[in-house]
Amino acid sequence: MLDLAGNSLPPQNVEAEESILGGILLDPEAMGRVADVIVPEAFYISIHTEIYQAALALYRDGKPTDLMTVTSWLQDQGKLDIIGGTSKLAQLVERTVSAVNIDRYAILVMDKYTRRQLIGVSHEITELGYDTTLELEVVLDKSEQKVFGLTQKRPKQGLTPIAETLIYTFDELENLQQETALPGLACDFYDLDAMTSGFQKSDLIVLAGRPSMGKCLSYDSKIVLADGAIATIEDIFQQRVARLLTLKKNWKLELTEPSAFVDDGIKPVFRVQTRLGRSLETTLTHPYLTIQGWRELSQLKEGDRIAVSRKINIFGNEILPEYQIKLLAYFISKNAHCKEIPKIIFKLNKFGISLFLNRLFATDGWATVLKSGQSQIGYTTVSEKLAQQIQHLLLRFGIIAALKKRSVKYKDGRRVAWQLDITDACALKTFIEEIGIFGKEDAIAAVKSALSGKKYQTNRDLIPVEIWEQLTQLKGTESWQSLAKRAGILGYSNIHVGKRALPRERLLTLALALDNIPLQELATSDIYWDRIVSIEYVGNKQVYDLTIPETHNFIANDICVHNTSFALNIAANIAQQHQLPVAIFSLEMSKEQLVQRLLASEAKIESNRLRSGRITQTEMESVALAIGNLAELPIFIDDNATLTVMQMRSEVRRLQAEQGGKIGLVLLDYLQLMEGGGDNRVQELAKITRSLKGLAREINAPVIALSQLSRGVESRTNKRPMLSDLRESGSIEQDADLVIMLYRDSYYNPDSPDRNIAEVIIAKHRNGPTGTIKLLFLPELTKFENLATES
Repeated sequence: MLDLAGNSLPPQNVEAEESILGGILLDPEAMGRVADVIVPEAFYISIHTEIYQAALALYRDGKPTDLMTVTSWLQDQGKLDIIGGTSKLAQLVERTVSAVNIDRYAILVMDKYTRRQLIGVSHEITELGYDTTLELEVVLDKSEQKVFGLTQKRPKQGLTPIAETLIYTFDELENLQQETALPGLACDFYDLDAMTSGFQKSDLIVLAGRPSMGKCLSYDSKIVLADGAIATIEDIFQQRVARLLTLKKNWKLELTEPSAFVDDGIKPVFRVQTRLGRSLETTLTHPYLTIQGWRELSQLKEGDRIAVSRKINIFGNEILPEYQIKLLAYFISKNAHCKEIPKIIFKLNKFGISLFLNRLFATDGWATVLKSGQSQIGYTTVSEKLAQQIQHLLLRFGIIAALKKRSVKYKDGRRVAWQLDITDACALKTFIEEIGIFGKEDAIAAVKSALSGKKYQTNRDLIPVEIWEQLTQLKGTESWQSLAKRAGILGYSNIHVGKRALPRERLLTLALALDNIPLQELATSDIYWDRIVSIEYVGNKQVYDLTIPETHNFIANDICVHNTSFALNIAANIAQQHQLPVAIFSLEMSKEQLVQRLLASEAKIESNRLRSGRITQTEMESVALAIGNLAELPIFIDDNATLTVMQMRSEVRRLQAEQGGKIGLVLLDYLQLMEGGGDNRVQELAKITRSLKGLAREINAPVIALSQLSRGVESRTNKRPMLSDLRESGSIEQDADLVIMLYRDSYYNPDSPDRNIAEVIIAKHRNGPTGTIKLLFLPELTKFENLATES
């Protein structure tokens, strides 16, 4: 664009500026839509800047920004004549139809403003380039600072105040650093502070530990994929891609994708066997879902109920000719041992799997009505694996079958066989309607007839008795008799409160009367609460784990299983104790997940129960109080999974500028996930760590970078980590001022006397001693605490 003299004009859009100001004067809501987007200096016309500053001042005072109020404010400030009087303001209103597109105009004006700034900075950098008295490194550094200085002036994005994540507002914080006797920044872990003299300004601190904390599955655990195929967790780890089932908060199974795949080496493994005959091998610290939340296996015992799949509604798209499906079923029945269903069967469509099961049951299956009147459909095989596979295929139709080990007559002796029993009325009806048994239609008809005149009752598919505790909380002061009567329950005078597990229909009836959606969802869930019948040690095995975003669980062997809080505790302590801004960059977890961990720690409520919403009314008061406390902390979180060092530095500089030049701590979780933009990963990491060290010096605040330890730890008798265990350790060790490593003996030794003790090993300390201090670790709260009081 040229002016009248033919000279180039800087980038600008006067019409957009006028539309923004006219929209602000017209629409009382318009100012709120642009106040955080556009700065006064962005207006190219100076009188536009004056008008916008007037509206902004009124908006910040909570006053309206209409034509009359803005005119009055400018008059009081002696600026009305400067902007052209009331006629100028009236002209802006007349030219504006509405404020509908004000957001787009604001972005456009800021774009032009940024371009003008860039032109100015480019001129300054050009002059630096011509200045041969300066060393090249100085020129590059000053040029970089100017460019970064430009990005700091752009509208805020990325880092989000924790109050917004908690859906709370909070007043402006004074952010005054409290007095401390330590030369560095105290993290409130007394022994650690004593050894380090607090975290020193400009230090790069590396905090390292093994991933997964021992929560992992045996290599041969089987997982159903989106296309119906069955893969072991080892297969999934090697392929690094999968779509699998996870249990959502509404108790429904949905497909998801892992965000990380963890090889956790060889660990002691325990087999959990359930009443339905399902089994899974995991470490002792792996959580299972109970009606009261997730519990580590070490906290469970025989008789406890855990969540298993009630229905796996997954069918593939593969199609085979009907004769091939029938032949495959018959061939399996002919071979007495080593029976296994071909992989292609699991990927068939619904009709194909139904036909396969129909013919499979035609050979070794049966349907009968016992003298007691009990109906039963079953299948017997000498192959345990085949029985387990059939049990799983039935589950895709929502058919629950119990798997039992039997001793049957064979020739002159006996041999072991595996029997599947279907006795639940709903499961039997589903089998009859969707599968059937070829050649045994009369027996199937007899079962159908017996079921038709029988009222459905179940003594298996029940909600555990502990659910009465939640019902007690929800009903409040209302009597049980009143609630039952209001719910329309016959025999409402005695509903066996707290004595019996609840049928789904009964729970749904009560949940509807209480108008409680979570309990309604539980009553109609995809979960069957199966009883543990045995837990036994089966030796040391290769184990793996998957990180599942948001839900943190997945289905293995048709059982629900669950998938570094020390640095987060440090960040919260510093923000709370010193009221200094803390920037957290999480490349692995979302800001919602991080906040949940902080909330569990602050409210002292188990994180698993908090995440699932299974908390009492009394605990809700603690949660509300904790949210209020956390909302006032100057913690800022960026969960951009593709973060680069340059983006991180830019955001930290901007945050520091916004917070009056103050910043307490920068936390990166974790180092190996950060993008470096190169082909050589070792060189990339070296560049990243040097940049992080440079950032710490520039902002004059400590930077903590989380790092993973290599699997070298697993191969030693003494599992305590060393500096050489740092993954890609050369540059990390060299650039770090302080290297802290975490170790929990119970991670490797389930019977350890130091079960809840965490060792904090200072492996490198550039300006002080090394050594080990101990902290109390509360896994249910994902929280670390001092072992002793401050005194």
